[in-house]
Amino acid sequence: MDNKEAAITPADAQPDASESAASGGSLVRRRLFAAGFAGAATSLLPWLNSKASATTPTDGTTPDTRTVDSDGNPFNVDTTNASDITTGGTQNSTELTNPSGDTSITQAPTGAATPGSSDGAAPTTTLPPVKRPTAADIALLDFAQSIELAIRDLYDVAIDAKVFDESIARDMSAIREAHEGYATSIAGMIGRNAANKRNATLFDALSGDFAGKADAVAAAAAQLEDTAVATHISLIGELVGVDGSALIASIVVIESRNATLLRAISGVEDLAGRLAFDAQPLTPADYPLA
Repeated sequence: MDNKEAAITPADAQPDASESAASGGSLVRRRLFAAGFAGAATSLLPWLNSKASATTPTDGTTPDTRTVDSDGNPFNVDTTNASDITTGGTQNSTELTNPSGDTSITQAPTGAATPGSSDGAAPTTTLPPVKRPTAADIALLDFAQSIELAIRDLYDVAIDAKVFDESIARDMSAIREAHEGYATSIAGMIGRNAANKRNATLFDALSGDFAGKADAVAAAAAQLEDTAVATHISLIGELVGVDGSALIASIVVIESRNATLLRAISGVEDLAGRLAFDAQPLTPADYPLA
């Protein structure tokens, strides 16, 4: 016997004790073994009960297929009509409720049809989004490009008139180059059929506002940027192809920042005034391409 056995064995059951003491130690060990087996059987009882509840009897009676919980209590089965979102009809569903009322499980109806199955349900068809511009999109993108080219040329008016001092003029040149880049990106989206024309109606209407004093020109430029933002947001709602929509959305983000900067240049000091937005979108009907 090792030290561990000696530690748990009564002193009168040691090897050097009498035969009756040894017999007593054996009895103790048998009792301990029996107690352990009983504990294991008790812990397995709920599992064994759940297995037994679904066992088919041999006497020809209807089997008891009730579901039981971890304590061996059966669930009450309540069959109700539930709406079947797959087929649009009504299917029987089974609700399992514990007698204590603290557990509720809804099972899917047996034999419910799935999309595309042989049970008569129509398959669900999901089409991928349209990526490339449609014919209608191309007309809208041509309009957006004409706005960008008109804005570029309006900045050229201010730069050529030397309205701003050197530091501000560099900012204006950077914004001007950005608008030309937007027009180029839109042309790339459209392809070789891009119009590549500035919107003459818009340019003629605003060119006089870009040759005055610096603060007035900056204010006019800020308003123009806001107008471009409103116009592009309106176009995003009409475009079908996601590639064109994503391109126009990326332009909107930068033009809104341009408007904030230009209001600061125009002399607006408070943050709320710099972030103010009040513009209406341009439409092809009001500003048609020449």
